[in-house]
Amino acid sequence: MKVFYIFLFSILFTSNTFSQNFLTKKGGNCYTMEIPSYLTRTYDLNDVATLQYNNTLKEAYVIVIEDSKDEMTSLGMVFLDSKEFLENFVKEYQIDAEKRTISEITKFESNQNQHAQLEMTWSSEDGDFYMLITSAETKEHFYKILCWTTAENKDKLKNDFLAIAKSIKE
Repeated sequence: MKVFYIFLFSILFTSNTFSQNFLTKKGGNCYTMEIPSYLTRTYDLNDVATLQYNNTLKEAYVIVIEDSKDEMTSLGMVFLDSKEFLENFVKEYQIDAEKRTISEITKFESNQNQHAQLEMTWSSEDGDFYMLITSAETKEHFYKILCWTTAENKDKLKNDFLAIAKSIKE
């Protein structure tokens, strides 16, 4: 019986190793997101991201890039919805990567915002990677939410990435 409890404990411990508490973090000047407590703020993942978190030990990375609808309209860039915005972004993103695959786009609503989401995998000289890419449309912005990790950590981090992506509030 003792062996059974040890076995059960080890399963529970390893399956929840990456799941943590989520904390509300401010991004940019006008939005918040729920970020797992194992991620720490960083500033060197992307020059234009208004929110950046990572954990290099867990190979977990999150950035958010916001685009003002007014600024995009002034440049002649008008998108019908979050799906069209996402399609425009991913058509050239990681286009030269080896074994680049993109899933079908799914649409959903969260926090009264429209979202479009897909999964991308690719290979490079540094290894195999997985990324969850989500676009969120609010009244005044489109947001690109990029969450990525190594392919081997995909199953451990995917639920956290999904929670992060749907948590944006303006």
